[in-house]
Amino acid sequence: MIYFLAHSDWILYNSRKEISDNLINQYDYEVNAITPDGEFKNKLDKYFSQIDLWEVDRLKFIDFRGIINLRSILKNLNEDDILHIFTLKSGLYALFATTFYKKKFKIILSITGLGYLFSKNLFSKLIRNILRFYMVFFFKKKIDILIFQNEMDRKILTKYVNYQNKSYLIRGSGLKLSNFSLKNINEQNFEEIKIIMCCRLLKDKGINEYIELAKSFKDEKYKFFLAGSVDLGNPASYSNDEIIFLTQESNIEYLGWIDPGNELKNYDISICMSYHEGLPRIVLESLYIGLYTISNSLYGLQPIFDKNDNLKLIVNNNQNDFIEAIEDFSKNGNLEEQALRSRKKISENFSTEKILSYFVEVYQNL
Repeated sequence: MIYFLAHSDWILYNSRKEISDNLINQYDYEVNAITPDGEFKNKLDKYFSQIDLWEVDRLKFIDFRGIINLRSILKNLNEDDILHIFTLKSGLYALFATTFYKKKFKIILSITGLGYLFSKNLFSKLIRNILRFYMVFFFKKKIDILIFQNEMDRKILTKYVNYQNKSYLIRGSGLKLSNFSLKNINEQNFEEIKIIMCCRLLKDKGINEYIELAKSFKDEKYKFFLAGSVDLGNPASYSNDEIIFLTQESNIEYLGWIDPGNELKNYDISICMSYHEGLPRIVLESLYIGLYTISNSLYGLQPIFDKNDNLKLIVNNNQNDFIEAIEDFSKNGNLEEQALRSRKKISENFSTEKILSYFVEVYQNL
């Protein structure tokens, strides 16, 4: 049996549900979810064999009751079971939970981004240094396989914890391509250009930078939108009132949560200003749908896309470069060719079926 562990039900719903569904229906695995009871829990039921509810307070940096509760869940796993953990934070919880007892099962940790713990924030640096000795010891002892979404994250973390066991590079979490409505690229309208940023409403997603970007445009043909929902279980989340105030002040239309698969096709430019991503899913979704996409130059994107793609990478979220890229959009005579090239690349390399095949290979060789 395989167990998918994440400290947020959104993580499993947003990017792991199709992987689980295919493991169950195509490969005859039993796949259970271990996750807190959140707003997406009921939607997960049809994608997993069973859901074990993990009682954890996500607002706390370390929730000791949550560790104890997770420990009681993990004690039920058998020797031939696989615990597949998603995100570094969930991995640290699992390491704490399995302290002082001999684990019988195999552990795979997927690093979807190094996130806050490896940011330049002084508090995160302090916590990282406090945890380092523990991480060095227990990563080697407990974790059988690490999976990364980009090579830089692998280099940084394996060196930091002196990890010598197996590690794999699997880019992305897989897109179920049939879930996406495609933009008709031939009918691009340049008289009104709709620009959207779609993300979790967290401070490290570059929302402040996006607000400043929108303020820079006085021409009314440029319409700015922000999509996403607040995550009150995350200490880095904006509140709903903060988002409403900030967007009204900058003349951005706040949409709340949207379904990217059905709604992104109604926009022209997709913006990603995130600082910490393994490989940003919204960029892959936007490119497949057919939106011109402008993103902070994240490590996961650099080796995949080039100047012939429908993507412009901006170093260090430089505001002037973002402005220039948006203004150049309507001057680009190769939009259709670039969009089709990027769509083909996503289809061939980042579908659920493609990523699933990599995961199955890892499970079978464990």
